[in-house]
Amino acid sequence: MFTLDIENLIQLGPNQIICGDYNAHHTSWGCYNDNPRGIRILNFVNSAGIEILAPSTPTRFGNNSSSTIDLAIVKEFLYPYDITSLPELSSDHNPVLLNFYFKYSIPSTNGKTKTNWNKFRHQINNAEDIYNTSINSPAELDSLVDKFETQILDAKIAASSPITNLQTYIDPRVRELNNERNFVRKMFQRLRDPVLKTKLNQLNKKITKLNDKIETESQINTLINVTTVDGSFWNLTSRFNKKRHNIPTLNGPASIAVTNKEKANCLADSLEKQFQLNDIHCEETETVVGNSIEGFLNTTPNIFNDFPPTHTDELINCIKKLKKNKAPGYDNISNKIILNLPLNSIYTLQKITDSIMKFGHFPTRWKTATIIPILKPGKDPTDPVSYRPISLLPSISKIAEHIILSRLNEFLEENNILMPEQFGFRKNLSTTHQLLRVTEYIQEGLNNKLKTGAVFLDIQKAFDRVWQDGLI
Repeated sequence: MFTLDIENLIQLGPNQIICGDYNAHHTSWGCYNDNPRGIRILNFVNSAGIEILAPSTPTRFGNNSSSTIDLAIVKEFLYPYDITSLPELSSDHNPVLLNFYFKYSIPSTNGKTKTNWNKFRHQINNAEDIYNTSINSPAELDSLVDKFETQILDAKIAASSPITNLQTYIDPRVRELNNERNFVRKMFQRLRDPVLKTKLNQLNKKITKLNDKIETESQINTLINVTTVDGSFWNLTSRFNKKRHNIPTLNGPASIAVTNKEKANCLADSLEKQFQLNDIHCEETETVVGNSIEGFLNTTPNIFNDFPPTHTDELINCIKKLKKNKAPGYDNISNKIILNLPLNSIYTLQKITDSIMKFGHFPTRWKTATIIPILKPGKDPTDPVSYRPISLLPSISKIAEHIILSRLNEFLEENNILMPEQFGFRKNLSTTHQLLRVTEYIQEGLNNKLKTGAVFLDIQKAFDRVWQDGLI
């Protein structure tokens, strides 16, 4: 059974490296004796035409013996290599380092970059002038948005360099004890002196206690300095309350979703079903609304000049309020990038925003979102219906949305279009005011010796299944 597992693994691809603790003893890789597991694995690799790589020094050290049982099995890997047992850490197993030497260099990168923001702004200022591009139709507006985002991303790439040496901070006191522990461990493995073993155990306990002390001190300092003024209190509580869940195997309607792609498709099918429009049950109303919407959309051109133009200061103030740690949309233009845009780009964004209001057309690119599934509290994680979608829209689109919303609110308030009973999503009004209104009704009824009744209507998936044409 043991060799069958290895056989299944080596068939996954043409080149395989399988590392681990095989617990297989054999003199062929430096052990003092053979055990049945070692004999079986050696016979298997010889018949399968694969190779065992083992360090020249033992990898496990017991109280009275040492052995080489942490190995690597490779298939059709012809590059030069070295494999070393390192006398580090506190386990009875040494970490094993396997190096392959390629004929070409592999860039060392962890995916993180450092951006020179002055260079970023310089790149944009010296790029093609897209501000003076004429916009006479929604299609030309979409084209300008595409050029605008491409220009920003190209400048970001040109002004960024990979961070190749990202080291985890280790307290100097811990680093000193680690060095001492590694030295004692190396001497013990060489001399097998019980006194050194005792010293090694003492150092391991000392390192553990020091790490616990440093962690406690760090948490105490965090709690002392936390405040509601700068938002640090809410960030801390959010960190404790936020629970991350890996999505397990999902039970789809037709099959089980195991791979990430299968899970994504399963969730997409579930969301599509949830967002299906309910049956209107009134063909006459549906026809009237459909004709009205079609007539509105087919009006050419849809040009609106009632909204006041966007001011540069208005855009700048909106950008300044952006939070740096918010996740970007699919375009990867983060809030930090937007905060570092030069004035030329802000002028272009101003032109785009005014054109959106002029043509009544929101850019197609800005309607695409990255969907993050979040498990609902107390729900079955294997059921795709248990997840609610969080949409990550392009960050730059939210600035235009903010400006458009302010214009719409001004228009609605000035023309008294909204009914006075609507308190949600209105400036200086909230659901708390409506609760006060209900309380006053109840109190008035009590004063007049009358009973007050209330009907609360909660429509399931009202937002998901709303008839958008009818709402318009």
